[in-house]
Amino acid sequence: MSIKHGTAGKTLRNKLIALAVILLVVGLGGYLLIRVLVPFLAPAAPLVALLLVLRVLSSKEMTKAVRAVGKGYVGEVTVGRSLERLPTGWRVFHDLDLGGENVDHLVIGPAGAFNVEVKNYSGKVIATPKGLYNKGRRQDEVVKQAWRQSHKLKEILGAEVKPILVFVSDQLEGGQVGKLPVKRPEELTPYLSSLPKVWEYGDFIAAVRKAEGLVR
Repeated sequence: MSIKHGTAGKTLRNKLIALAVILLVVGLGGYLLIRVLVPFLAPAAPLVALLLVLRVLSSKEMTKAVRAVGKGYVGEVTVGRSLERLPTGWRVFHDLDLGGENVDHLVIGPAGAFNVEVKNYSGKVIATPKGLYNKGRRQDEVVKQAWRQSHKLKEILGAEVKPILVFVSDQLEGGQVGKLPVKRPEELTPYLSSLPKVWEYGDFIAAVRKAEGLVR
């Protein structure tokens, strides 16, 4: 089995915790205010606190934030588990810090180094040689993000890093956008394992040591 570094979805998990803390503060604050300012309504304080939490949770902004972060977290954890099934000789790095943005996953093995960008979209995703589409809309920024991160990692590791896009969706059609591979989680291990060896052990270890410093 591969050796893993870091925790898949750690940044998004922390965001979910932060959202939960906000809801807790709202509920607790409402409860204490009722108890202190309106003592005769103290028996109803738990209900008021619950209603406040539900009110915040049902707001458009909070609902959107929870859904987006939750789906992203599930996607990163799903892909992380898939990558960790790579055979011995591979290193899997989760949630790397590039200063201002994070890389979902980086894998380094006999076939080279690959940054894996994960998306958990609803609706059909179509990958064509000329573009990526979700619900009929072009997703150029996703493609640019994957390439941008690969270039940044190349500068840091001193070795070529190839990007891979992974969609946690049953509605994925196509397997490539230009030179960028597009995969499902279950396709990753077979795909990476089938690639030919490209570098020697010394170069591999040098890249691993540099990548270790990026783990959050």
